[in-house]
Amino acid sequence: KVTPLDHQAILITSVWMTNNTQCCPAEVKGICYYSVQDVSLGQFLRDSCFNLSLKCQNLSCKKSVIDHSLSFIHNDGLIDITVERMDNPIPTSALKQQDEDVDSSDEPIATWTYCTKCGIVVTPLTFLSKQTWQWSFGKFLEVYFYNRDALINAPGHRCACELQSKSVLYFGCGNLAARFTYERLSPYSVFCRRHLPFDESFHHAHSLQEMEHISMSSSDLIVRFDRQIEAITRETRDLFGSAVNKPEHLQAVLSELNLVSAEVDNASKVLQEKISTVAAKYSNSDGTKTKRREYNEALFNFPWYSRRYLFTLASAWNERLSAAGQVVSAMKKIQHSGGSNRGDSTVPAIGDASTDDVIDGMRRIRQLQETYSRNYNVKNMTMARSQKGEGLFEGNVLPDGRVAIDDEEYDSDPDIDFEDDIDADVLASRNRMQGPQVSSSAKRSSRPKKSLGTRQRASDDYKQSSVTDTNPVPLDYSNNYESQLEGRNKTVTAGGAVKSALNRFFNRGVNREDPFVVDLGFIGKGRPRLQLGVGGIVIPVFDDQPSTIIAHSLASTDYDVQFQQFMAASTSESRSKPSHGASRKEIERRMLGRNKSHIKHTFRDFDEKGQQLCKFVCTTFWSLQFNAVRHAFMNPNISTSGKESSSDGTTGASAPPPGFDIEKSYTRSLATSFAWAASGGKSGASFSRTSDNRFVIKCISRTELQMFLDCAPAYFEYLSKAFFHGLPTVLCKIVGVYQIGYHNRVTGKRTMEQVAVMQNIFYGRKISKIFDLKGSLRGRFTRQGNLDKDQHSKRSSYDRRNTGSSDSESSGSDEEDDESLSVASEDSEKDEKASGEFDKGGKAKAASIPTLLDGDFLEFTSGRPLPLTDRAKAVFHMSILNDTLFLSIINVLDYSILVGIDEEKMELVVGIIDFMRQYDILKQMERVGKSLPMVVGSEAPTIIQPPLYKARFTNAMERYFMTVPNKWTTI
Repeated sequence: KVTPLDHQAILITSVWMTNNTQCCPAEVKGICYYSVQDVSLGQFLRDSCFNLSLKCQNLSCKKSVIDHSLSFIHNDGLIDITVERMDNPIPTSALKQQDEDVDSSDEPIATWTYCTKCGIVVTPLTFLSKQTWQWSFGKFLEVYFYNRDALINAPGHRCACELQSKSVLYFGCGNLAARFTYERLSPYSVFCRRHLPFDESFHHAHSLQEMEHISMSSSDLIVRFDRQIEAITRETRDLFGSAVNKPEHLQAVLSELNLVSAEVDNASKVLQEKISTVAAKYSNSDGTKTKRREYNEALFNFPWYSRRYLFTLASAWNERLSAAGQVVSAMKKIQHSGGSNRGDSTVPAIGDASTDDVIDGMRRIRQLQETYSRNYNVKNMTMARSQKGEGLFEGNVLPDGRVAIDDEEYDSDPDIDFEDDIDADVLASRNRMQGPQVSSSAKRSSRPKKSLGTRQRASDDYKQSSVTDTNPVPLDYSNNYESQLEGRNKTVTAGGAVKSALNRFFNRGVNREDPFVVDLGFIGKGRPRLQLGVGGIVIPVFDDQPSTIIAHSLASTDYDVQFQQFMAASTSESRSKPSHGASRKEIERRMLGRNKSHIKHTFRDFDEKGQQLCKFVCTTFWSLQFNAVRHAFMNPNISTSGKESSSDGTTGASAPPPGFDIEKSYTRSLATSFAWAASGGKSGASFSRTSDNRFVIKCISRTELQMFLDCAPAYFEYLSKAFFHGLPTVLCKIVGVYQIGYHNRVTGKRTMEQVAVMQNIFYGRKISKIFDLKGSLRGRFTRQGNLDKDQHSKRSSYDRRNTGSSDSESSGSDEEDDESLSVASEDSEKDEKASGEFDKGGKAKAASIPTLLDGDFLEFTSGRPLPLTDRAKAVFHMSILNDTLFLSIINVLDYSILVGIDEEKMELVVGIIDFMRQYDILKQMERVGKSLPMVVGSEAPTIIQPPLYKARFTNAMERYFMTVPNKWTTI
């Protein structure tokens, strides 16, 4: 029950400033009216404003009270008090004209009011009476803050402006004047997202756009195939007049070309009809949520599945056109050698003129007809299954039914191998999961062991034969893997070996393209020959997009098998019943697991001849624990308060809605990304961002990876306390750590990098400014801040648009008690145009936002702390203390907090980033090197010991942000 006695006090925040610099941190004070905590208005003016001997609370500040300004902040206003010297003292002649008695022992204090809108003094000079002198200063502040409707009563000056916002109140004593001004301000709340939602509307629009692109590309590809078929057909018909070529051979070639042409036309109709049907069926949003999710899932998978289908058919058509073109070329050579030259031809001649080439070509055409008639059903847009139970183009199965040679047993590919210690962790995880009976195999025991600091090498004899042998594997249409291995090991004569060596020597570096093959262009990108994922999902892989390698690995069958084995082992160790749902206890148990669950997945891409094009490796670290983290912080069923009641009275996460798969949504986001130009950092790390803006992928060093893996159990335990026990935190949530690499044998490029996938804290928010704060001013100023200096100096940093009630809820409020954290960087317009990125409405994104630093932040706020609501500041302060204590315990430093300002909602989106570097010997040497050239009084280097870094960081957050109390605030 609220009584009048509950409002006989006021809470205010006071800040002492000098030249846009804080002398002391902001301090919250409580004033009980007419008590020992209170002073009279006259006494405050005499002691705090007109007492020139008053010293600043900051012992290092030697300036007088005239050089300072004192600000009081409460609710939605700020009262700024400054002291000025007047040219002439206040005349005391008017004192005798007042009826009220003034204490003659003190020099009298006068007051007057100046209207800023009218530009004149609107009240006469009036000396304070005894009653006004003895008025409670706390009550004076309350009236000043809440007297919003009062108007200036100055009919003689024709002024009726607002008293609070349009006037300046002056108090004078002698030749000194205290100037009281009022500013409106809107305190910010702190937005901490508890989960990262999956925007189905974005992927829905993106899939429809992809389908439209596929429709246009397929139409263009069909036209090119028709032209190529027409050209080869014309050349074939021109050969009918030759006496040296058999008509049955020419007729067979024409029949094959007509068959391919019919398949091309039929496939074009089937694909266009399918695209139209899918677009019409899944474009609307009618139906229940579960039904819409099923439709969206089918729609999300269709674009890449249709591209893979068209690629499969186009590759088959190309091989058949190549065979037909080779036969026509051989026949033309025979015709020319026989003297029946018919002029120049548009079809080039390849190879030696021989009847054997024609016979071999006709045999190849016949074999391809038999193979593709078994393996393709163009009308139903389906793919046949091989004898191994895999679909075409899956794994090592080639388009014509052959099985490509997988040289995994003897090709270690040392160029993309792992560090010895990390690779040992993966092997230990596998041994623990599989048990001692399968911990070793004959295949691994036959390989040479790696020594410390060296890489694994295969035998030189086999390496020479496997790498330099470019001849295609002999055709075998029985899909028999062993028979192809036998064919590979056939005895080679001395003459054949010399001929092969000479061919390789003279043809090296020559890119011989088949003139009868149609370039697939857009349809052939994304390595569509890779194996399908779980449930038939198609995940493309692009070499320049690391996230696509991760997404393909996470969606693969091999990863799913190993992950399920880890799940079974974890369930058996805990002696609990297996649970398919994401219950609170199950998620917490997996998150707190101490056993390593690293999964190493290797997959390859082959060409149409069975030659390996590229090898990919992806290692997922702590797969079980990160899976639990994603289920906790990406669950759309979390309530707005961050907690949900369960049957046993505890709180935590609930199962996701029917039809929604958290891991699938994570994989879907990683399936498309683009490079991101980062600004504001000095590490030079490369970033990429998913197309739906949910995640940011940052490349980290091997040292950072190893340090994070060592501290990972403590990190998961801390996140468990934050999610399940309500521990306040603003740490950026890392939802996955991977080591990926590939070896492209076509370009020769080899790479191995470590990446961390983090939530994007600015996902779905309209951020106007971004600050990266470390708590130090040494080298923490950007050039971009100078560009906005004049703009910010023209207006007060707190003169913002009033958005309504200032008592908006902060983190932990009923509306948004969420947490969404990640790194942020400057958007590159060039990257966005190249990736074709668009927002939900299909419009182009806004201009890039630079990342500013500590010096820019202080310039933006004019040196004052940024105002926060009382609840937001309390949660923010507790979160900073918790996070910095945790990072100090695990010996981490050089972290910073990212602050994004959302002016529309008056919220700060915050998150601590870059907490993967410990205080090792390199950091110690860096600290010493930066400390040597320091002079007395200069800023300390950013690299200091973790406890000192923690203290400096927390003190800086107190200087950068302040509490704005209101009448409902309690201490």
